[in-house]
Amino acid sequence: DRYFEEALEQARASEARYIKRGARLKPLDGIPLAVKDAQRLAGKRTTHGSLIFKDAVDDHSDPMIERLQKAGAIVFSRTTTPEFCLSSITRSRIWGNTVNPWNPDWGPGGSSGGSGAALAAGITTLATGTDIGGSIRIPASACGVVGFKPPHGRNPDGPPSNFDRFNHCGPMTRTVADAALMQNITAGAHPLDHDSI
Repeated sequence: DRYFEEALEQARASEARYIKRGARLKPLDGIPLAVKDAQRLAGKRTTHGSLIFKDAVDDHSDPMIERLQKAGAIVFSRTTTPEFCLSSITRSRIWGNTVNPWNPDWGPGGSSGGSGAALAAGITTLATGTDIGGSIRIPASACGVVGFKPPHGRNPDGPPSNFDRFNHCGPMTRTVADAALMQNITAGAHPLDHDSI
């Protein structure tokens, strides 16, 4: 899914803040963010790469997304994921096959392969990922970008994902500095996640 019109409105507002002398800017003010289609985004659908959820619209955002938006990041698009994030390739019946921008004969890895591919193609500056068995790390490696699976509890997640001690949400970027910035904004305790610290 793409939210280009909304994103342009937010970008214009961010531009006005940059131009205004003395304006307080947020840490990620105006920076484009692509969100993995397995993380909730208020008012938008989250399909988890499955036709079962093709019409499921969320009433709230997951803590990671909430914090990134409050820091000024502009969500303009979703990134693809295999159905229910259960593959190291990024292919689903709802979104088709995601290829690696460096070589379209190869895949970007999975399950955050859409985020890895979007970053490698220069489509976005920041992207989100989730990782149980390599779902951030594999696409980061395959696409030549930065991905970080933080320690359990460092980044809060929404239920039911926060009940899985192996599942972590984390940043995906093109530079280590951007990953560190994104991680510092995301980390910390949240009331939706009993394990967050």
